[in-house]
Amino acid sequence: MSDTSRKRLGWFLFALFALAMIMGPGPGATLDFVNQPEPSFFGLPRLYIWGIAWYFVQAFVVVTAYLFVWRDPENGEKESTR
Repeated sequence: MSDTSRKRLGWFLFALFALAMIMGPGPGATLDFVNQPEPSFFGLPRLYIWGIAWYFVQAFVVVTAYLFVWRDPENGEKESTR
């Protein structure tokens, strides 16, 4: 992966992570279709499912960033910050 595409992927992952940080506990919790008292999945309210789904998005972003952005492509190790 070239350096330019790694930077582009890094910025995209940053934007997706920031969106998940805002939508998980923030305004997404006040949406009408989410804030319903009846359970929808595994007996959990939709509000909990909404938050958990965004946390899975954050975990996906961190794993993807580790595998494709933060690792040194030549030897497969994490890049140093020096």
